[in-house]
Amino acid sequence: MELDRRNMCAPGPPIWIAPSANPTAEALIRAKLKEYRNKCKERDRLILEAKQGGLTEVAIAELSGHSRNTVRSVLKNHGVS
Repeated sequence: MELDRRNMCAPGPPIWIAPSANPTAEALIRAKLKEYRNKCKERDRLILEAKQGGLTEVAIAELSGHSRNTVRSVLKNHGVS
């Protein structure tokens, strides 16, 4: 079974999705890309939260393991300087 990560912030227990009987290669790729997109959303949220909490771009980069350019790009894309 796979954990449905779409509603990780929603209250209540996690929702489990049963895998299909014979997933195709395309279905597996689509699932991986959706999971990646969700991880990026979480990454952005955490970076924004850290910046609002007073951390510098350098500190966020060091703690998250992302480059300063990535942190700067995320902040810029969300209108935070």
